[in-house]
Amino acid sequence: MQIAVTSHIDLFLVLLSVGAVGGFLSGMLGVGGGIVFVPALYFTLQSFFPGSFHVMHVAVATSLSLVMATSASSAYWQNKRGAVDFELLKTWAFPKICGVLLGTFLASYVNSGFLKDFFAVITVLIGTYIVLGKDAAEDAPPRPHRISKGMQKVLAAMIGTVASMLGIGGATLNIPLMNYIGLPIRKSVGTGGALAVIISLPGVIGYILIGLYKAPVLPPYCLGYVNWLALACILPTSMLLSPVGVHVSHKMPRKVLRGIFAAVLLAVSVRMISS
Repeated sequence: MQIAVTSHIDLFLVLLSVGAVGGFLSGMLGVGGGIVFVPALYFTLQSFFPGSFHVMHVAVATSLSLVMATSASSAYWQNKRGAVDFELLKTWAFPKICGVLLGTFLASYVNSGFLKDFFAVITVLIGTYIVLGKDAAEDAPPRPHRISKGMQKVLAAMIGTVASMLGIGGATLNIPLMNYIGLPIRKSVGTGGALAVIISLPGVIGYILIGLYKAPVLPPYCLGYVNWLALACILPTSMLLSPVGVHVSHKMPRKVLRGIFAAVLLAVSVRMISS
């Protein structure tokens, strides 16, 4: 599929803008970029390459590639601060990977429309939880473990499955669970970045291999289901604007941030379901 030179320039500019806006919102709202990037990528690809197959799969896989890069950086700096719980990583890593492989496999067998609606429904549920939930105090003492390690592994695998199908790092699902089982909020946030790498790395590899095998007809610039042009354009501007969003978030009341987050998710979900 070929597009005109002017359309190439337009596409390049749009992807740079997606990275800037997505990075800013991710930093400001304190969530992984995937929940912002997936719908942005979906509508961008659908607009520039109408009639393309597997657009939602490409959006999910490319988002996971972005999450992998940003989460690796986050995990590195969080580890420098001693905020990564390696004991928990050892417990959750294998079930996470199994869940991711299952989610990637399941995603490859559903059509783009189903995957789009699935993303919309889950993001509404996540947004509702964020709005209704309460922030744990950073200095709150750890609570006793209320979930057995066996059940933790089951939940970790389930989160890996859902996250890999949504194209997110899973922080909005992992952090509340870690805090609930007794991990302090600071370590929950720090460990969340490392878990996002565990989710995104096998997910990206799986989507590339399955895309190469199952989907010979894809939008341009794709390696498997990963769109390398979108990755190259979005990643730099996203990482550049994310700290700006973090800075803005510290100057806004938490309730306002929750309201913005809910509004963004609701608007995106309604738009995706109606498209």
